[in-house]
Amino acid sequence: MVNPAEHTYFNEVQKRGVSIAIKEFAKYLKNISGTCMDVGCGPGDITNNMLLPSLDSNAVMIGTDINVDMIKYATETFYHNTRLKFEVLDIQTKNLPEKFISKFNHIFSFHTFQWCNDIRKAFENLYRMLQSGGTILIFFPASHDTIYEVFKNIAQDSRFASYLQVNIYWTYLFVFVCNFLIKIFFFFSQDPNKYISLFYNSVAPNEELKDLLESVGFNIHHCSLREIDFSDINVDIFLSSIMSICSFLDAMSPKQKEEFIVEFRRKYKNYKSKLYDNNKHDGKKAPILDIHKLLVAYAQKGEQ
Repeated sequence: MVNPAEHTYFNEVQKRGVSIAIKEFAKYLKNISGTCMDVGCGPGDITNNMLLPSLDSNAVMIGTDINVDMIKYATETFYHNTRLKFEVLDIQTKNLPEKFISKFNHIFSFHTFQWCNDIRKAFENLYRMLQSGGTILIFFPASHDTIYEVFKNIAQDSRFASYLQVNIYWTYLFVFVCNFLIKIFFFFSQDPNKYISLFYNSVAPNEELKDLLESVGFNIHHCSLREIDFSDINVDIFLSSIMSICSFLDAMSPKQKEEFIVEFRRKYKNYKSKLYDNNKHDGKKAPILDIHKLLVAYAQKGEQ
């Protein structure tokens, strides 16, 4: 099963991403009060320790996530915060609970939407949950220079293929996890490409996202694509973060699990080295870059 405590320990990159967003939108965030939701809250540490404190003191928050273990951990860990509670919710559901419809002033989501199978339905649900004039602030990775390719490659390895070809919860691949990666490989199926970001091969992902949000009914205040380098984040911390949320590892024997982790790390580092021609320069090894393209959107539901 997904290990929420371990994920919390290793989510340095996620925290970095949220910190950047909070700093950029600080003027907007400090004036937010009312009822809010954090979609894809995971173990709840970022919601409790970073997002909620950046809002007006009158704001209250519901953290939601598709994974029951994450919500259980978040509830037990942050029960003392009277401004915060947690509930299980699949943002792509076709049966949105009545209690959530038109109930929220503001909705946030960080590192989540890249793994939605039906991203339009997810945005439609955001729209339905907002009150008239309510806003969303979201960011998620459009692409990562290495991690997608490594998973596609390792899924072809006969030692591990059977574990990656059944419907299993992966909650939280990202540390984008995204490094802003990776968050949520939900229900990994026989087609590894199914969980590659919708915008992975897009030439203008920000324009596509803008068009999609507008087609749902949102008024767009901001929509951009950023390229961010996380090379200063220790690669082993990043990879440990990924492994901490790969629930399919529980189906493997201890030996198979160790082999998978070793192979994943080897492929990741080798791919990085080849990608950036990591040869020696002036007697020193050039740093391995870690580039992420991040989509950021701030939009509003019209007054009705």
